[in-house]
Amino acid sequence: MTDQLTTTDWRRLLHDWDRQQSGYLRHREERFTAALDALEELVGDRLAAGGTVLDLACGPGSFGARVLERFPAVRVVAVDMDPVLVAVGAAALGDADGRLQWVDADLRDPAWPRALPVTEVDAVVSSTALHWLSAAQLAATYRRVAALLPAGGVLANADNMAYDPGQAVLTRLSEAAERRRAEQAFGADGVPDWDAWWASALAAPELAGAVAERARRNAAERGPDDHAPGTRLTGLRMHEAALAEAGFTEVGTIWQDHDDRVLLAVR
Repeated sequence: MTDQLTTTDWRRLLHDWDRQQSGYLRHREERFTAALDALEELVGDRLAAGGTVLDLACGPGSFGARVLERFPAVRVVAVDMDPVLVAVGAAALGDADGRLQWVDADLRDPAWPRALPVTEVDAVVSSTALHWLSAAQLAATYRRVAALLPAGGVLANADNMAYDPGQAVLTRLSEAAERRRAEQAFGADGVPDWDAWWASALAAPELAGAVAERARRNAAERGPDDHAPGTRLTGLRMHEAALAEAGFTEVGTIWQDHDDRVLLAVR
């Protein structure tokens, strides 16, 4: 696949992905750093010895790339169901000299762990992805993640986790802050928003096959807008309850900006 991707500037496309995501999430890099600091404190020895991190619903690999940079000996397994995002990430980042492996798998499929090249990982990370799972899908995903982690392994989920339905004031503040961020970010210095980035990606001629497959999957399942920024299907309490039910011993928020959080769970 990589040999055929020759005309599109894949690094630029990945860079623009990060720019548009940061337009919605003003402290995105700070959020990444908080999660990476936690991994270093809790499982740093394992990662320094060549441990494995699973980047769950990885998109084009933004979180995984930061894991690779922070921990020079680590191996990252990046899994996602969107063939376009995986193709962009694979073209931009490659296999990082054998340290990065891409896996096409749908977290809603109970068999997705069998698609992984490993049966155990030291840590799991995810960024701005799991909120689109239903409550049942989220609970099942966390149970499968728990089965991949040894005692002391950690999950760091950086995502928007909605306030409870009864917390209307906090929800209003969070939504207002998000609107202000978007108004300030997009249009400045050519920063693309969600729709503009996807228009660029879908127009890349080398991605024609991946685009067709994405359309097929969306038609068979649900619409492509379900993953767009602003989609909030699962809230904080739902995440916490699902993690506790899955057997994680400690669960808590270690970083927060309104409803944008890093939720850490210890196996």
